Amino acid sequence: MDILNFKEIDSTSVWARKNLKDLEDFKVISADVQTMGHGQFERKWYSTSENGGNIYISIVLKPENIEHLNELTRYTSYIGAKTIEEYTRECNIKPKFKFPNDILIDGKKIAGILAESVFIGSEFKGVIVGIGINLNLNEEDVAQIDIPATSIFLETGKNVDKDSFLEKLISNFKKEYDDFLENGLPEGVSEDLKTKPAGV
Repeated sequence: MDILNFKEIDSTSVWARKNLKDLEDFKVISADVQTMGHGQFERKWYSTSENGGNIYISIVLKPENIEHLNELTRYTSYIGAKTIEEYTRECNIKPKFKFPNDILIDGKKIAGILAESVFIGSEFKGVIVGIGINLNLNEEDVAQIDIPATSIFLETGKNVDKDSFLEKLISNFKKEYDDFLENGLPEGVSEDLKTKPAGV
């Protein structure tokens, strides 16, 4: 995987946007800690590297075919939920989507996605997909978040190896990405993600 990792950064997405012209397609910017990470509506994303760390990444994408670009957040949510489910299968945990960009477990947020397209004038330059996933937050950590939140650690009682999870997440993303660019959301999740405003 082509990953550039920072021990600490203000925001992987802000850094990626500033350096977009020098970054190749599918470059992954990762951080152990983000000091100014945010989600939708500029909501601050709580960040810590304790207890094994969590996922704070931005993926730089420069597709030629942008027909289905408006569905990219939902595609990424689908991939994130799929990866979480793979890591929690023995506990029978079922992540759910919350339109437009959250992943929940039993109504508690475990992940958020934010896709931002970059244009210069009318010329498309790329899209930056920010992904935050709570792998190893503990009870003290989630108590500092202003909405109900959880982590894989809290749901399973087991720490998650961050590097292994990230490798699987990117692998899953790439596996269906070309088909997504050509055809949109995968069959079976397409209509749910397009039409349902709450968890599916």
